[in-house]
Amino acid sequence: MKSKRSPGFTLVELIVVMAIVTICLAIAMPDIATLSSGYRLKEAAREVATDLQLTRLLAVKENKTFQVVFGSNSYQVIRLSDGIVAKSRSFGSDYPNLNLTNVSVTFNSRGISNGSTVTIANSRGTKNVSVAPTGRVMIE
Repeated sequence: MKSKRSPGFTLVELIVVMAIVTICLAIAMPDIATLSSGYRLKEAAREVATDLQLTRLLAVKENKTFQVVFGSNSYQVIRLSDGIVAKSRSFGSDYPNLNLTNVSVTFNSRGISNGSTVTIANSRGTKNVSVAPTGRVMIE
């Protein structure tokens, strides 16, 4: 009598495949972590640039002077006429190990800026968010 083999994989074959996949993942893991910190740096730069553009729009809309004050890993958008904080952002929980330069960027009621550059850095590198005197915001 012939024994019928059921279609499928044996336990040994599955263990060998799992071992190969585990080894490949262990080799690739450091590269994934490096890529992740690079993406976080780009995301943080985009977020800072977006909030600077928002601040410029608020200044023109409300016909008031606004200032963005940066700390080491946070910033606040402040209306200077009455000191109201329009927005506050801390990068501590979302972007660990992120550092910002301690600068302030001011937009007057016409959207014109004092022209400044915010440097954002982490272990992967740095990104500069520049604000031209005309108020244009650029990521470099």
